[in-house]
Amino acid sequence: MVTNEIYVIVRDAIRAAALQSGKLYDEGQESHYQALAAVMALRQAGYEVTKRRDN
Repeated sequence: MVTNEIYVIVRDAIRAAALQSGKLYDEGQESHYQALAAVMALRQAGYEVTKRRDN
């Protein structure tokens, strides 16, 4: 389940990354940089991104 706080963090990170399209990365690489921005934003907010062993 995704909490509202995590949703807002990820949404804002993706929005910020999208604003950099064509400036910092090549066309066609959007999803890579959006995912990277989201993970970095979560870490900056104090979340740890790990994979559970039961998945």
